[in-house]
Amino acid sequence: MTNEERRTDDDDRENPSTAAVAEELEQLTVAQSNLQYIQPTSLALVSEKQWSVRDGKSSSTSGAVYSANNTTMILAQKAHSNGARMQLISSILANLTVLSSGMGLGYSAITLHALTSEDNPLRMNSSQASWFASISSIACPLGGLISGYLLDRIGRKKTLMLINVLSIVSWSLIAVCSMTNFDQMYTQILIARVIIGIVIGLVSAPASIYSAEIATPKMRGRLTVLTSLMIAVGILLIYSMGYAVPHNFRLVAGMAAAICVGSLLLLFAMPESPAWLMSKEREEEAERSLKRIRGYGAYRQRIPEVDKELMRLRENVQAQRRAGRESFLRLLRQPQVYKPLGVIIGFFGFQQFSGIFVIVVYAAKVSSEASVSMDPFLCTVLIGITRVVATLLVAYILDTLGRKPPSIFSGVGMLVCMFGLALCSYFPPIEALHWIPTALILTYIFTSTLGFLTMPFSMLAELFPQSVRGPASGITVFFTYLMSFFTIKLYPTMVELVGSANVFIIFGVVSFLGVLYVIYVVPETKGKSLQEIEDYFRGMSHGSTPSQEVEEDEVSNLSSECV
Repeated sequence: MTNEERRTDDDDRENPSTAAVAEELEQLTVAQSNLQYIQPTSLALVSEKQWSVRDGKSSSTSGAVYSANNTTMILAQKAHSNGARMQLISSILANLTVLSSGMGLGYSAITLHALTSEDNPLRMNSSQASWFASISSIACPLGGLISGYLLDRIGRKKTLMLINVLSIVSWSLIAVCSMTNFDQMYTQILIARVIIGIVIGLVSAPASIYSAEIATPKMRGRLTVLTSLMIAVGILLIYSMGYAVPHNFRLVAGMAAAICVGSLLLLFAMPESPAWLMSKEREEEAERSLKRIRGYGAYRQRIPEVDKELMRLRENVQAQRRAGRESFLRLLRQPQVYKPLGVIIGFFGFQQFSGIFVIVVYAAKVSSEASVSMDPFLCTVLIGITRVVATLLVAYILDTLGRKPPSIFSGVGMLVCMFGLALCSYFPPIEALHWIPTALILTYIFTSTLGFLTMPFSMLAELFPQSVRGPASGITVFFTYLMSFFTIKLYPTMVELVGSANVFIIFGVVSFLGVLYVIYVVPETKGKSLQEIEDYFRGMSHGSTPSQEVEEDEVSNLSSECV
């Protein structure tokens, strides 16, 4: 072979043929137009070992998908962009199921007035009304325990579908409850509230765990907060429907059922979690799902960064099996399990006993007791709007300020607002200052949402190792809603015994203790990979090992320079 022929042969190897590039282009184009796939959020990381720059041209040492040709590089960047956008879409689809939870939490706030009205021939007494408001909370722990089993047994997607089916049954039962027989109506409503309570307990973990498993560290904070956002949106929806139809709780329930039907249908487009598929040895399905999640759709060839992430998932599963035919009770003895379990249950405890869920369930009643002068139903709508706005803000501050600073600010704001409401109860404001109680309640909702309401749910998906994420999350939800039942059920009794002003003071003191707990106990997880968080509780130090987020930023910059 002559020198000229060798040079030509070398050039052919370095520059793929036009036909080869066209074939790759065609495959990626077909993948992007394949509407049966939802392509979630983030591109898997490309390490510096996979990329190098020579003479202003990029090359891949793996040779599987990438080449020095700029067209292929542009396609890779387009997949990255599509992946980031579609990851958000997949997380939203998963979290639409949470709308029913929010509607269930807020339903009693807009129906208690009509159900206890003197004009209602089927009215409830105070004891029956308190059971109506709180019985869903006592059913929540059962849902929390079941969720851990279902997550590991049937997967994230089918668990979310089952939750929607239960929601439809619950809301439909209220919508068609008896209009003539009180005992029959009351029994049907209580059964429906028990079912929706199970739903609330079931739904808290699956959606946030799904979002955490498909997200990179850089995106994880804003995606896991979607669970809290959808709870807030669900509360706002039910408050708004109650304001629009204040005297027809059956019609409101029917509209809620229709929303759940829509959520169920949309779930068919959502891919299953690759981490769960890999844990069930369904590797081909895990690869297809991961490619969709990372923005490559139905692209058939090997993709180095996808292979690398699959290898990490496979190694994680193998490590769990080596460590892992142990029972959950035995695993509880490991520090990376019992430490985060104690931390997150404690965080949820301060959330519950600071009165956050009491305000949600008894919104109209609390507004009246705090001397709010406006229509209580309009006040509940404002409360719902405030919670949604604050939760949207949380999606930003999670990835900029982290978890601890917003939680500290949240606790201090709750403390100030509760003490302010107590003063308004002791010394009712003059006519010109009647806006102060309304402002204090809305500020309490805003500040509580920035931290104590949303952060525990967001961190629930981050703190536990993969091997115990399902059952540990279920146990956490169990204790959370057990505490919620006691606070909601006992609130009317506490007001009768010590007065609303003293109850507000108790909530304020708990908020202060919660601030101290966040400062000295709760760890910061911003920018850390799930493995780094697990190693933190295990007591291992990463030293100078870069986090996954740093790698992602470096790779993103490198890829931009290569094009």
